[in-house]
Amino acid sequence: MELTERLELAETEMLAGLSKVPPAIGEQLGISTQRVGQGIALVVGNDPTDYWSQAHGLGFDRPLDGEVVAEVLEFTQAADGRAMNFHVAPAVLPADWDDICAKYGLSRGSTMVKTARAAAPVAKVETDLRIEPLGAEDVDAFVAIQVAAFEVSDEIGAMLGAFTHMPGVTVYGAWDGDTLAGTGVLVVVGEVAELVSGATLPAYRGRGAQSALMARRLEDAYAAGCLWAAAETGKPGPGEHNSSLANMQRAGLEVVYERPIYSWRAE
Repeated sequence: MELTERLELAETEMLAGLSKVPPAIGEQLGISTQRVGQGIALVVGNDPTDYWSQAHGLGFDRPLDGEVVAEVLEFTQAADGRAMNFHVAPAVLPADWDDICAKYGLSRGSTMVKTARAAAPVAKVETDLRIEPLGAEDVDAFVAIQVAAFEVSDEIGAMLGAFTHMPGVTVYGAWDGDTLAGTGVLVVVGEVAELVSGATLPAYRGRGAQSALMARRLEDAYAAGCLWAAAETGKPGPGEHNSSLANMQRAGLEVVYERPIYSWRAE
């Protein structure tokens, strides 16, 4: 399996975990999923930002063509979704992708950066914060940081909190005494580890929380047998700085490819 496919399918399975949150949360958010070959389409109908309605993992076990796009959009509309964001690796885009986008009303939006790091020794990171896995009693504090850092609704926060209980998921915290100052999540999917949900409260930035959380997750991922670690973030614009990308690169993750998002919106 090529690296791109391995990374994309790991992210796909991580996304699939969101469909397994408790029914009460799923119903409140209007969560529906459908497999499209190895890929998945996730609709979160009651997400006010429409960010979480996504399609991943398309184009590997069957060609990405108009039929696949139509299948995803038919599901989206049947699930009362207002939007669908296609996260498609550039390696699987067909020559006529622009024509497909025009036919089905997809518009190119922001671009994500996929980074990855092969298993290798991890440099020690110094911080005065305490880095350790979080317990079930810390989930509310974890959710509070996610809601504040990413400006998501309380309902989306509840979804992210429920996701932390899924198999293969470990949540880490950076503590200043009894105060949770920062978070990071490790999701192990086979031989790939996804590093997500990195956030630090403003008052604690600049103290090495994210670098230390990244190092700890990398160490634990490789100890668990992962051959690769991956992380995603938005591509910074000209003259802009993305601290998340800088932290990833400082930890040895390298940009593997850029992945534009192609979005559909209901009229």
